[in-house]
Amino acid sequence: MSSNNKNIAIVVIVILVIAGGVGIVFLGPMLFPSTPRVAIVFATGGLGDKSFNDGCHAGALQAQAEFGWNFDYVQPTQISEYQGFLEDFAAHEGRDDAYDLIISIGYDQAEALNTTALAYPNQYFAIVDMVVFLPNVTSLVFSAAEGSALVGAIAGLTTVSNEIGFIGGADIPLINEFAAGYWWGANYTNDDIDFSIAYTNDWVDTTAGQGLADVMYADGVDIIFGAAGRSGLGVFTSAKNHNGESGYPNPLWAIGVDSPQMYLGCADPENPVSPTIGLTSMLKRVDVAIYETIKQVIEETFDGGIDVYTLANGGIGYEVNVDLLALPSAVITAVEALKQLIIDGDVTVPTTLS
Repeated sequence: MSSNNKNIAIVVIVILVIAGGVGIVFLGPMLFPSTPRVAIVFATGGLGDKSFNDGCHAGALQAQAEFGWNFDYVQPTQISEYQGFLEDFAAHEGRDDAYDLIISIGYDQAEALNTTALAYPNQYFAIVDMVVFLPNVTSLVFSAAEGSALVGAIAGLTTVSNEIGFIGGADIPLINEFAAGYWWGANYTNDDIDFSIAYTNDWVDTTAGQGLADVMYADGVDIIFGAAGRSGLGVFTSAKNHNGESGYPNPLWAIGVDSPQMYLGCADPENPVSPTIGLTSMLKRVDVAIYETIKQVIEETFDGGIDVYTLANGGIGYEVNVDLLALPSAVITAVEALKQLIIDGDVTVPTTLS
């Protein structure tokens, strides 16, 4: 178990015996670690995925910085570990107090959380990307198809080959919602699009993501949207490797997911400067969801239920980074118009592939 400790100040007074007398020395504040108030069970992809888990971690860090609530966390490597970690946090053995909030990151924790939350009805829980219908659980879900439609619209207006691709982490409804929105958005702006789809069946294996992207780019696809956790980072590697190579469409683009990832398309992501092969990113503001949920507990407004994050409330969006890539103004205008139509309910983005 890892702990990310925020310090609190405690005033210390030291009593000294000096030459037969007693002296009191005021040393001022000294720093000691505070007791964590929040516990997080991350998804199996772990921290360092530069998207989903890292976004949730960023939200917890923001809450820590603003409210002083420290958090513990674990990084499971197998789904079978979820329930044990959740039960350990709920039992809070070795701690005087229970955690104020325990957060499950990822759809595949639903079963384990349902069991644990039933066993600990007075403990507050939250889960990202799945709904658990219990009064002590807040479910944080996202209209992923809406944001995916916007990056799809950008792809439709940008592609030269009229062939675009999608690489998902698994063939499941959650991931296929991204694909459905992306495909629909591309067709909205370009009805001459061919679409390819593949799955890594893994959330960590960047080589798998890169291999699938290699095949798609070689087959004529010039833009790939990856929604596969850490595995999706392989799409950026493939695009950078093959951009400008003979036999490949030119240019090649990658679309990021969850967090701003355009910088990953730069020659040196640690010091990102233009140009980038990162066309845009579909922003799924898991950082905002985690921050807001912790804030609800702090403000004593936590009441369970389902919190839905959409384009309308700012929980979904798309990345624009003019320092790395200036999209044509006509593209931005078209995408913003589509965004408003979605928000106003004038168009409905499908959530399933057909």
